[in-house]
Amino acid sequence: MTEPATAPPDSIPPGERDAARRGLTIRVGLSPNPFSDHLSNGGLWTMVDAMEEAGYDSLWLSDSAGIGGLAPLPTLAAVAARTERLKLGTNVLVLPPRNPVLLARELATVDVISNGRMLPAGGLGIDIPSERAALGIESSERVARMEECVTILRALWETEGPVDYEGRFCSLQGIALTPRPVKANFELWLAGNAPAALRRSGRLGNGWIGAYVAPQEFGAMTDVIRAAAQEAGRTIDEDHYGTTLFACPSESEMPPEALRILSRRPELAAEDHIAYGADALRVLLQRFIAEGGSKYVVVPIARDVPGFIAELRTEAIEPLETPRRSR
Repeated sequence: MTEPATAPPDSIPPGERDAARRGLTIRVGLSPNPFSDHLSNGGLWTMVDAMEEAGYDSLWLSDSAGIGGLAPLPTLAAVAARTERLKLGTNVLVLPPRNPVLLARELATVDVISNGRMLPAGGLGIDIPSERAALGIESSERVARMEECVTILRALWETEGPVDYEGRFCSLQGIALTPRPVKANFELWLAGNAPAALRRSGRLGNGWIGAYVAPQEFGAMTDVIRAAAQEAGRTIDEDHYGTTLFACPSESEMPPEALRILSRRPELAAEDHIAYGADALRVLLQRFIAEGGSKYVVVPIARDVPGFIAELRTEAIEPLETPRRSR
């Protein structure tokens, strides 16, 4: 999701946020429902093939130690071999427990075998006790480990020669990355809704992907990111702000385990991040576009996933997406 955008303003008045009117590139990808078994009866490939045929922008995979779902990087490598156009995103990789040198090579490898279609995004991970315990990282170290990981990833991706680095958790002596990502400006988006996470996205990220965010919160959150980026002497492309949404044909099809996870912010109204039906998704996307969002990951939760994603594409997404340039 890295098509060129207009130059970022220092600040955007609330009445002028609308992404479509500002000429930003609206794109919508999908993420498999983490509450479903995608390996039985070829469910993953049915979804991937349907997405590629329907013209979806991208496939995004979540990362969790305890909630479930397919492991992102091996799955995206397999999807890369099966597809030609679909971009491949992580929403989001849990960075604190990962070795940054190995992760840099893994992400670069998927980018190379997909001919530059990799879209990495990372974060601290889901902040629930069972997840933190399963990852085995002290709470006091999570942020420091993540920031060091981002620093090392950048150094390895952006430096053609050997990299020396002395950090709190990792020491590099003459480490050079091969293979290297296809794009010279290989980007890493960050996640997280807390004020500290938003400021970190401004200081370190190339973009931000939210989750469990209401449209009326979105603009203020991206303002925090812009301000932090400006304070750090850098800018983030105005086309690089988005969020994750959920879609289901009807409330009766939403499994109880999904509702438990999706209600982890009890003050967040369901209609602000869950769409029941294609019409509701179109309206929800329009609300976020009006607040400046241009990139979206939708998690379809349905009994008939191919049929539902075809309906979403036709009824909700194509009318809003920016037309693609002819090649």
